[in-house]
Order: sequence, then structure tokens, then C-alpha cells
Amino acid sequence: MNQPKAGRNRSAGFSLIELMVALVAGLIVLGAVLAFTVSSVKSNSDFVKSTRLMQELRNSSDFITSELKRAGYDEAAMTYLANPVSTEVSLFAPILVSAGNNCVIYAYDRQPGRPGKVDVDNGEIRGIRRATTADGTGVIEVAESTATVTPACNGAQPDYSQYPTTCNAASGWCPLSDPRSVDIRVFTVNTANVPTDTNTHGLRPIPGGSTFNALQLREFQVTLAGNLRNDPAVTREVRANIKVRADCLRQNLAACILAPVSTPP
Repeated sequence: MNQPKAGRNRSAGFSLIELMVALVAGLIVLGAVLAFTVSSVKSNSDFVKSTRLMQELRNSSDFITSELKRAGYDEAAMTYLANPVSTEVSLFAPILVSAGNNCVIYAYDRQPGRPGKVDVDNGEIRGIRRATTADGTGVIEVAESTATVTPACNGAQPDYSQYPTTCNAASGWCPLSDPRSVDIRVFTVNTANVPTDTNTHGLRPIPGGSTFNALQLREFQVTLAGNLRNDPAVTREVRANIKVRADCLRQNLAACILAPVSTPP
């Protein structure tokens, strides 16, 4: 009888070397997939953080923009413009920007206040500033006048040791941004494109009138920059150019950059 050839009954399979090669190849593919997944998750996380910070800055910027556009609004403004020889001027015209450009005090007429009169008890004098909490976190604060409070740039700030933070009753300042999530590093209100004229102190005479009855056109550039509290590496900046709709009707430039004051009853 013929004998079977040696080795024909061996079980088929992979050798140890083949298994190791397949394992290494699999680990390489798995590593690439994991690296891609981690990169995608991190990229998505960074995008979410950036979007969150930008939204916070945009919210504050939109509020500041809408407020400064209304600055100086006077229900009785047309009575001044209609008479080119009148010496009456708007009491809402002055807008004070602090020396460091990080605080602005302004006013505008509101219902049901007296037209043309600055009524502090009607919240007509207002302020916006950057302040810092006890731990150095920057925060945007806003204030409006009451019967007993007129906003000032050096007014006392709220107590940030508790949440929710309440307004400072003595100064009127309240938080606008949330210092728990965003650190406002920069807030500036700079003048931009303001006409200058040595002879008229930066004012433009009303046609047919005199230098006394003059208009000053005003624009501000507001800059806000900050970072996330839980990730300082995430930083963003927003800027807005604001045209103040109510021009300043004043005798000279110095009177246009003062803090508005209340009108006696």
C-alpha cells in the first residue's frame, strides 16, 4: 500500500509571525481612528468654547451699542433747532468718557419723564464701565439713576462673593457680563472721526446760526476683549463703530464731554 506523504495531515492556520504582523497592522489602524476621533472631539470642543465666548461678548457689545446710539436723546430737541438765535441747549447732550476710556456716563429722555429735563428718578442718567472683582476678573457693569443715586465711574461695585449678584444699592452699578464664565480683559470707548476745528472748538455751526448754536457730530469705537474663565487660552475681541444719533448742541467742546446732571423739579 502506498503510505501518505509526510505533512499532509497538518492543521492549516497562521504562524506566530503572521499573527504579530496582523496585530501590529490592526493597532496602527486603530490608533489612526482614535487619533482622528480625539482630534475631532477637541476641535468641536474648541469651536463650542469659542462660540460661547463670542456670544457673550456679542451680547454685551449689542447692549452697549444700542445704549450709546440712544445717548443724548431729548424729546424737546426740535425746540432748540427751530430757533437759530436761541441760547437754550439740550441738557442730555453731555457724554462723559473717563480718562482711561473704560467708563462712559450718558443720559437720554425716557417716558414718563419730563421732556427736555433730566429726571434721575426716571433712570435717565446711565453708565457703562469695566470693573474687576476681588480675584481680578474683569466684568462689564451698568448703572442707571434713581431718586437717590446718580451713576459715577468711581461708584462702588456689587458684591461678587455671592450668586446671583445683586446691584449695589448705594452706587447703582449692576453686572452685565458674567464673571463666573467670562473674564473681560479690555473695554474701551474711543472717539473716532470727530470733526475738529480750532476756531469752533470742534463744533459745526448750524446753517444760518452762530458758533454758539453749533452741532458736534460724535462717533465712538467700542472694543471688548476677553477670555473664558475655565480656559484662558480661548480669547476673542469684538469692535463696533457707533454713531451717536443725537448730536451735541453746545457752546463749546468742553461742555459736550461732561457728565450729564439732573434737572431740579
